[in-house]
Amino acid sequence: MRLFYCVELDGPVRAALAELERELRARIGTANWVAPGNLHLTVRFVGEVGEGLVEGLTRLGGEVARRSSPFSLSLTRLGAFPNLRRARVLWAGPEEVPEGFVQLVKWVEAGIIALGLPPETKEAKAHVTLARLKPPRDVTMALAGVPFPELSLKVGSLTLMESRLTPQGPIYTPLARWGLEG
Repeated sequence: MRLFYCVELDGPVRAALAELERELRARIGTANWVAPGNLHLTVRFVGEVGEGLVEGLTRLGGEVARRSSPFSLSLTRLGAFPNLRRARVLWAGPEEVPEGFVQLVKWVEAGIIALGLPPETKEAKAHVTLARLKPPRDVTMALAGVPFPELSLKVGSLTLMESRLTPQGPIYTPLARWGLEG
C-alpha cells in the first residue's frame, strides 16, 4: 500500500485552489494537474508499505492527533520544487509555517522512525501540490503577476491516506482520520 499523512482541505479552499489551477493551466499548459478533490496539505509521504505496518501507522496517527492542538495556516504564495527555473512540482504554501504544523511533522516523523521505516531525507515544507511538470521547466514568467488569494485553513484533523496510482491519475482513499485534541 502507498500511504501518506496529510491535512485535508475544506471545500472553499479547494474551490479557490481549483480556480487558481485554471489560471495557471492557461499560463503553463501541459502538466499533470492535481484534481481538486485530491488537493491536500502534505504532512509526510510514507511510501509503499506492507499491510502489516498499517495498524502501527494508524495507531501513530491517533497518538499524534491526541498530542496536537488545532491551528491556523494561511496559504499565501506559489512556489516550485526544486525552484522556479527548473520546476518539477508547482505548489501553493504558506510564507510562515505555524508551530502547530512543525510539531505535527516532527511527531509523525519520530513515530515513523520508531516503526522501523527510513527517515525522511528532505526537509519538510508545508505545501499543497498543484501540478507535476515533466520535463522540468522555467515557470518564472508564467507565475509573475498571478493573483494569489490568501487562503486560511483551520487545521483540526490529520488523515492517513492511501494512494492508488492508475493511468487516469491517483485515487486517494482515507484509511483513518483523527481530530486534533491537544
